[in-house]
Amino acid sequence: MTVYKIPDRNFSGIQYEKLRLVVDQKFNVVHDELSDCYYNGKPFRTFGVLDKVTFDKLHGLIFALREVALEAENDAATVEDRVLLNTNVIAQAKELITDLRKEKLELTI
Repeated sequence: MTVYKIPDRNFSGIQYEKLRLVVDQKFNVVHDELSDCYYNGKPFRTFGVLDKVTFDKLHGLIFALREVALEAENDAATVEDRVLLNTNVIAQAKELITDLRKEKLELTI
């Protein structure tokens, strides 16, 4: 059996550091929960024990949801604290969320 180890995460000097310090924590918790369940053969929430395809889709969904959350946090920031986010990445994230919702793959984070 594989044991999933929560990685050490460095937020110093990363892109969108200020936003990610606010947003990333709850997404990292769900990412670690998903990885622990997958690599240790445990059921993940209502999805049961995951196959590789479902794991990959849920993994992508977590990061797509994070992109949307980054956009919302950035929009809520003061004008001087806002950063220029990649609108193509956000659009792709929203499209993935919509596509996975059609497959009944949704997460509350």
